[in-house]
Amino acid sequence: MKIKGVFVFLLVSCLLSLVSNVVEAQFGQFGKNNVRYSQLDQFYESFRFDIWHNLDTSDPVQKEYLEMIIANLENARDWMGGQQIYDHTIEKRIPVFLYKTHTDMESSNLVGGFLPEGVGAFAEPERKRMALRADFSKPLSRAIGVHELAHEFQFDIWSPGIWDNLNPLMPVRINRRRPQWFYEGGAEFIASLYEPHTRGDIRRDDQRITSSDRHFIPTWEALNLEQVNPYSGGAMVFEFLQEKFDVGAAFQIQGFKQSRVELGELLYDLTEGELGNPDANSEKFNQAITRFWMDKYGDEFNARPKPDEKNDNFEGRLIMPWGHSAPMSSPVLSPDGMQLAAFTVFKYGVGLGKYEVPKDKLYVPKEEREKLVNEDKSLGSNGLGELVNLTPQLPPVPWEGVISQLQTWPFNGFDASWSPDGSKIAFFAKIRDHALIIIDSNAGKVLRKIELPLVQAFSPSFSPNGEWVYFSAADKDTTRDIWAVYVGNSNEIKIQRITDNKNFATAPVVSPDGTKIVYVDQDDDFQHLFLYHVGEGEQEQLTFGPFNDGWPNWSDDGSTLVFASDEADGTWNLHTLELSTRTVRQWTEFLLGVKTPIFAKGATDTVYYVSPVEDTQSGAVYDKVFEAKFKKPIREYTARNTGPAGGDIFNPSRDLFKFQLDENQLLNPKEPPERWKCGGGEISFGMSTYWGMFGQGFLKCSNLLETKQHSALFLTQGSFRIIDYSYGNQEKRTGWALGAHQYRMPYFIQFYDVVHRYPAQYVLNNTWMIESALDLHTEYPWNKFNRLELFSSLRNHSFSLFGYNVGDLSEEKFENNQDFTEQDFQVYRFLRNSAGSNFVFGAAYVRDTVLYSGNTWGPFHGNAFRVQVEFAPPLGEELQGYTSANVSARTYRHWGSNTVIAGRVDAKATTKANGDFVLFCGPEMLRGCEYGSIVGNQVGYASAELRFPVPGTSVLFAGVRGFLFTDMAYARFSDENFPAQKLRTYGFGAQYVIPFIGLPAQSVWTRDNGKWKPTFYITLHW
Repeated sequence: MKIKGVFVFLLVSCLLSLVSNVVEAQFGQFGKNNVRYSQLDQFYESFRFDIWHNLDTSDPVQKEYLEMIIANLENARDWMGGQQIYDHTIEKRIPVFLYKTHTDMESSNLVGGFLPEGVGAFAEPERKRMALRADFSKPLSRAIGVHELAHEFQFDIWSPGIWDNLNPLMPVRINRRRPQWFYEGGAEFIASLYEPHTRGDIRRDDQRITSSDRHFIPTWEALNLEQVNPYSGGAMVFEFLQEKFDVGAAFQIQGFKQSRVELGELLYDLTEGELGNPDANSEKFNQAITRFWMDKYGDEFNARPKPDEKNDNFEGRLIMPWGHSAPMSSPVLSPDGMQLAAFTVFKYGVGLGKYEVPKDKLYVPKEEREKLVNEDKSLGSNGLGELVNLTPQLPPVPWEGVISQLQTWPFNGFDASWSPDGSKIAFFAKIRDHALIIIDSNAGKVLRKIELPLVQAFSPSFSPNGEWVYFSAADKDTTRDIWAVYVGNSNEIKIQRITDNKNFATAPVVSPDGTKIVYVDQDDDFQHLFLYHVGEGEQEQLTFGPFNDGWPNWSDDGSTLVFASDEADGTWNLHTLELSTRTVRQWTEFLLGVKTPIFAKGATDTVYYVSPVEDTQSGAVYDKVFEAKFKKPIREYTARNTGPAGGDIFNPSRDLFKFQLDENQLLNPKEPPERWKCGGGEISFGMSTYWGMFGQGFLKCSNLLETKQHSALFLTQGSFRIIDYSYGNQEKRTGWALGAHQYRMPYFIQFYDVVHRYPAQYVLNNTWMIESALDLHTEYPWNKFNRLELFSSLRNHSFSLFGYNVGDLSEEKFENNQDFTEQDFQVYRFLRNSAGSNFVFGAAYVRDTVLYSGNTWGPFHGNAFRVQVEFAPPLGEELQGYTSANVSARTYRHWGSNTVIAGRVDAKATTKANGDFVLFCGPEMLRGCEYGSIVGNQVGYASAELRFPVPGTSVLFAGVRGFLFTDMAYARFSDENFPAQKLRTYGFGAQYVIPFIGLPAQSVWTRDNGKWKPTFYITLHW
């Protein structure tokens, strides 16, 4: 029986690993939530695309945006399919999911609830779906859409052989898979031929930075080891091949069409041996691509001025905080001009820090240094201020994360604003969408959190009286405007729309006298400076031309604006605009550009800004804070209205054919189709003279949006039987699932352990269970971390002990059985009393804020809590009644970045046996005792652990983590008069990965009768 049981167990495990049960996946014990705030409930069919979207086409602005997206995809599809590019026709219609906002995309079932804001779109190969966002500017949306369409061509062309698909572990020599850089870099290159980015900082700045040092330029080895940015670095390969050999497009296209040819061999043929075969010897390729990019940017970088140099135009110096080696973004100046606050990378993520502006002295005598150090704690040994973290909190309290251009797409604005009285700093953070956060500028205490009824708010700016904060946000459409929120009274929130241009207004900054607001808005495909007159409500454009301006800020006297512009050569550099004369002056010509310039206190000739330079400690290139004192402008000119910025730009592939939406479809919309797809497996039956009849099969079907799912599993083996079906629906915020199952199996299968095999329970190991049930579950998530679950189940249990129904057996039958212990009698009575039917109603509250880290191999920080109650009313003779309650709690506190203090408490109580019990002494609870030796349905358990890395240890190059622990358990059965079982264990252990097998394992030593007892488990930490 045991051999057969193991066989069945392994068979069940294999099938269950292939089938995802909707009920269990959505209504497990802990876990965070995917809050579906909106649905893609609109559908439009274009010529070759099916568009699911949530835009309101009765709004002319949103209608125009949808029209632009479809026209862009249709025209680009014609262009990409032509002979000059992929020379390929995609026969199928391409499904496109167009989400109005990032939050809508993040909460979709394709994503699952957590998506970095830097992800603008994606395409997935299995079901050939594209997902796009509508909260970008039009030129950026078009460029992103074409990039994803290139992926659709890649997926459709790519056709590895059957042997390739069936052998994922083939040797590298004949592995036909293409690396990520080939996909992403190729798509970026192809898209740039059709729809070039109109702003260089999207990808081109990365290429300039990479080319500033020959050691950063992608080599063949670095590309294939994924040590290179696959987007910009991958595109560098194709641009190099196109400009030097005219084969960049051919390399991308043939790389997918000739799926059985290695990339190195393909490159050898396309360049007629000029680059050799880099798979065999990469020297020629590496030298050629390095020489190409160094010639293009490297020599120019060396010849151009640097931010910390002095020349005829400016005098520069680094003003980073002392001892801090990490990128800095969006510095803002305190009202007294003494401190800077900026976003940067701290030990546990991006946060806002502040530091003293370094003193402008070349030499400080020793006596003065000692005096300064004694009186000014912020002064370090090199005269730079010490950085203070103002946002040390870990998510999700008080926010999921701060909003910074270190992590988002550039929106030309400043990420923080210092209040005029110097007491507060405002910024945005993720709480569902973007919420306005106001903190105390001294200690970082959170003073206010204002969740705005708007979308993707950025760029806060205090008014001169500190009572209003201006910002950029979208309302209910795809455009952005300037808004203001009243913060002068903590009991009152007023929101005002400032502009209503139906365009893409960003980066507002209020003038010192409060009468004007400078901001950035679209001028065709480019971005320029605009001025809003507060009292009059009038707007005027300040800069003009086919280039971009961004990050404007005021001088203290309101006479001058400082900003960055890419007018000169597509690179952002420092400019000023004198408002009285409209004179524009360019002050720098850095190859790597500048961002977020601000004037120093009371000055029009001194500016703080960020620019990328090499960090001497890490060797990486990233943004640092600099000061520039202006001396002589590189050039100056008067800003004049030259007409629309894109008036002379014509893209024949994009602009030759116009596209209009079908009004009949808009007036008579179709129901979005489901587009079901089923996967899973074989259905097989057979007969064996030993095993008897057997059969197995599994099936999983889901609609295209992944909002509905059917799952089915059946498995038979002699008397063994599993039949399981579930349906889950997650179309709306309240999700629900319906399930039905019937199990007939040895009871021990549910508790089988791969190491210790069967639990030390004589009765359980000789019992078969038969369970039939109908289940209904529903859940309502308040947010990503809190939810309410409601469930009901109509179920029937029956048990067979030694081949007999437990109800037909009497205790006298076992009294003379020496194998029966007192605990076995209790388990027998529990099973006998559990047999029957119940109609269960239940509810649970779940909160989970646990963060996970690869450094700790699991939980890092946070709490998880679940309280659940069940009630089964007694209904006649058939339905038995009971009441039960369960409480589970976990807490994790990090100690540094690698050590965790963990604790857990579990408690369960029930008024009557109902088939649910807890088995102790396994890898999850109460380690060190004999597996399964303690059992009960009224239990309590507590555990505490200290988990830490073990320095200098490894198992075949994989690290080992140690832990100290203590466990305590209490267990008894209801309706029993026997004393409860109580046990406490303590000890230490090691967590590691078993070499070659790859399974997580623990070796544990517990104290037992004065000796250390070893135990081995296959498990991870709870």
